[in-house]
Amino acid sequence: MMERDEIEKLIPHRHPFLWIDWVEELEPGLRCVAWLTVDAQNPLFAGHFPARPILPGVLMIEAVAQTAAVMMGSAAPAEAVSAALLAAVNRFRFFVPVAPNTPLRIETSTLTQAGALAIIEGTITANGEKVASGELSVVSGR
Repeated sequence: MMERDEIEKLIPHRHPFLWIDWVEELEPGLRCVAWLTVDAQNPLFAGHFPARPILPGVLMIEAVAQTAAVMMGSAAPAEAVSAALLAAVNRFRFFVPVAPNTPLRIETSTLTQAGALAIIEGTITANGEKVASGELSVVSGR
């Protein structure tokens, strides 16, 4: 298991834009399972949407991208620049709205990699139900 302080050693994101609470499983460069529970007191819910607050899809994509960055960064040599940058969002779909305080399981795996470019598959589930999935193109080492 990887806690927040270890995550922060691999990726540059910090509060309030770190969208991973902890990592449950990690196969460096291949697969990662992270968890996120978005606090209901987060100010974003005051505007999205006040009568029925839901987590914006773009922030779910960001959580997948950060999980992918941990996965890729954990495989990089310690002296290498391990920042992973989002290059494209491919075929991402949202199936179920996510309410505040819902624990999210974020799983990423590397589909293909050519040099610094990797195609990552990401799936988010809540209580065993798929809420979002898709592919991201990520560039590492910049």
